[in-house]
Amino acid sequence: MMKKIIVSAFEPFGGSGRNSSLDTLNELPDVLNGCEIVKVMLPVVYGECGRVLCGKIAEYVPEEIAAVVCLGQAAGRGSITPEYVAVNVRHAGSADNAGVKYELTPIGDGADAYITGLPAGAMVEKMKEADVPAAVSFTAGTYVCNDLMYAAVEYCRPRGIPAGFVHLPLSEEIAELEGKTGKIAALPQAMLTRGITAAVEAVVRK
Repeated sequence: MMKKIIVSAFEPFGGSGRNSSLDTLNELPDVLNGCEIVKVMLPVVYGECGRVLCGKIAEYVPEEIAAVVCLGQAAGRGSITPEYVAVNVRHAGSADNAGVKYELTPIGDGADAYITGLPAGAMVEKMKEADVPAAVSFTAGTYVCNDLMYAAVEYCRPRGIPAGFVHLPLSEEIAELEGKTGKIAALPQAMLTRGITAAVEAVVRK
């Protein structure tokens, strides 16, 4: 039985027609380190993103899944950043793609925070070995990315499935399309793909 690595990314949001996490997901190989990569696009909608992801995870028995790696775009960051913690709060100045906006609202009645189940440090080292800027981040924010990470870890941990979240910078290609070149940190799309490939390899390193 070939194990599965479920890798998710978000649809475009905030008026953009592209999302660097989705572009990266689409460029990942179908098999990596002997594991099948199961690709899932998620809505940028509070709650719904977690429901869609957990529904996909539920299609398999836990023993089939090597890991769950969630990707999201964080425009302004200059490196790929595995997130260390998700907090139990929804709070953002912008609405999600369903037009919903929260202020200081708990995600649910679970833990105050969940720590990643992925080897964040090893992922960073593997990306640096591939000449990709990377660092562990200690805030996934309080927007939909944090919402997804919280839901993923909460669902996967009792099932023995490693799960976590990785933020990607804007790609240079998207920055150029949106007239943001030189105004915001960005990395070439090829580098983002190389970095996430290396990060996923670290999760299932043999």
